[in-house]
Amino acid sequence: MKDMDREFDKAILKRLREGDESALKSLFDRYYMPLCIYSVQYTDFLQVSEDLVQEVFISFWERKAYRNVDFSIYHYLFGAVRNASLNYLRNDRPYALHELEESVLQESDWFEIDEDEEDDAKALCRERLNRALKQLSPQEYKVFCAVVFEDKKYKEVAEDLNLSINSVKTYLARALKFLRSQSLLLDLFYICF
Repeated sequence: MKDMDREFDKAILKRLREGDESALKSLFDRYYMPLCIYSVQYTDFLQVSEDLVQEVFISFWERKAYRNVDFSIYHYLFGAVRNASLNYLRNDRPYALHELEESVLQESDWFEIDEDEEDDAKALCRERLNRALKQLSPQEYKVFCAVVFEDKKYKEVAEDLNLSINSVKTYLARALKFLRSQSLLLDLFYICF
């Protein structure tokens, strides 16, 4: 986690504890898409992940969980989304949980990279990701880049590309599903977030 992210978390936490409701929107805007991408690696469904992430934010606000966050909000939110995603699998897709455990354990090596190797690891991740992105359809590629790399909202992308919001979600879901099938969601997450 970068120093800039730590400072953002501290400032947001302070604003939340002071009762500033706009801080929740800032927090949501910053972490929504990274949390969705993180959740998709578990659920394999963008719509399910979006719902889970929204539920985590609602619970975070309604239960005033920010009062009990002694570490970073970043870690709290990603832990909460991971737990929500795993609970979804346990309850709705128990057969997928075993498959996921094996897959995630094999892909989690980058968590153990020391700082000296980080630039090389990120370069390798970018290279693999770029090769995979070239395999997407033109619309999937445009939507994916707009939402993930340019941080645009679905409505903005729909207007820019003259698509419906549902089409934007479908193209994004297909792209994320393809990247997951190529075991690249963790690479994407590592590079971008």
